[in-house]
Amino acid sequence: MPVEEKMPTGERGLAVVSQDASPLVSNSPFVFVVTVASKDSSHPFFGVGSKTGFVVNGVQGKELVMVRGKTYTFKVNSNVQHDFYISLSKVGWGAATYSKGVKGNFTYRGIVTVSPDSATPDTLYYQCRNHKSMGGVIHVINEGEDVSVRKAAAEKAQAVSVKATPAARSVSKDQVNQKMAFADMFINKSQAARRISGSGNAGAFEMYQAAQARFEDSRAALDAGRLEEALALVDESLRLMSEASRRVPSETDLEGLKERYKELLEGVRTFEGSYQRNRKRLAKQKGRKTLPQLDLEVIHSRIDRAQQLAGEENYAEAVRILSRVQDKLNTALTEMLHEETMSYELVFETPKEEYEYELARYLSYEELIPLAIEQRRPSQQTVELMNRFVTKAKGIKDQALPTAAKGDYKTAILMLQGATSHIQRALRLAGVR
Repeated sequence: MPVEEKMPTGERGLAVVSQDASPLVSNSPFVFVVTVASKDSSHPFFGVGSKTGFVVNGVQGKELVMVRGKTYTFKVNSNVQHDFYISLSKVGWGAATYSKGVKGNFTYRGIVTVSPDSATPDTLYYQCRNHKSMGGVIHVINEGEDVSVRKAAAEKAQAVSVKATPAARSVSKDQVNQKMAFADMFINKSQAARRISGSGNAGAFEMYQAAQARFEDSRAALDAGRLEEALALVDESLRLMSEASRRVPSETDLEGLKERYKELLEGVRTFEGSYQRNRKRLAKQKGRKTLPQLDLEVIHSRIDRAQQLAGEENYAEAVRILSRVQDKLNTALTEMLHEETMSYELVFETPKEEYEYELARYLSYEELIPLAIEQRRPSQQTVELMNRFVTKAKGIKDQALPTAAKGDYKTAILMLQGATSHIQRALRLAGVR
């Protein structure tokens, strides 16, 4: 039998989710299975906003159609970083929440239902509270209406609007000259240009040369009177130059990247240790078919690569790699701890073994506190309240240690369970459930 979890009522609504492996595609036109993945070129917001996107019924950023008077169900299975919600904004990022007829907004693992009616706008979006442009569009239509007719009419209206307002697209010669003067300084005369030229970073230098070529092309377009083309080319040259400069940071930026690299390296090692400990601990639970798995060889190779890049002082790329590694570890660890809220039969040979299990469980939750604050960005008032629970939890845990040292494992176990409960309350305040 699948094990089910009930999420608390309130803003997140009531959710029941099977913890068994569930299909990524629903056969019902009224049910949508939502997961997350790195965007590919098929996603409607590929190259825009977050590099991660929602996948609906196996399709990246799937365009949806809902009929007024019907109820639709989203089965959301993302992670604590990606709260799913219905929005009036194509960007999302927590903006323009639409709640009429919607239950369960801001759910990362659970059920969201949408029941459009006559007051529901023709266009909605499903998006992420914490990141930009992860989702897709929802067309809301009346019974019997052909959505393709409406989409064609909207596209035609947009085309007419663009043709009717050419002034909004006009480009002046002064505007292009101003942008080119700045580009000339940045690309040909700045410290960044000298830094890239002398860095020995082949990738950055190739990008720098491309920026110079686009800049010269923009000069030629300006001389020929092709102002819009000149502006587009100079914008592209600035983009290329900015990317090249990012790859060869200044001394000030380099110090910041060094510190970030050290933080990430320590963080991924901490999370990996927690992941390994939790896998061993959860393996004791009867009734569990699978555990979240990571390819640790791949994780280690990426960490090694980041360390190699750091040794070459390419901290920007090292930080990028470690950030992705941390995200993978975070996702796996969060999934583990989430599943641990289920009821499983635990088998311990001695009270000491059970005590060690409870201590490891407490430490696993405690490790999530700084991550929850960083990812969910709760208010200062919420952070202060979280800290009260954490302080109380640590105090109880500190009392449990000498209690166990005296051999009173039964009391120490109860104390650790109480400490863990306080940590869980702190996490719930940040929206981690």
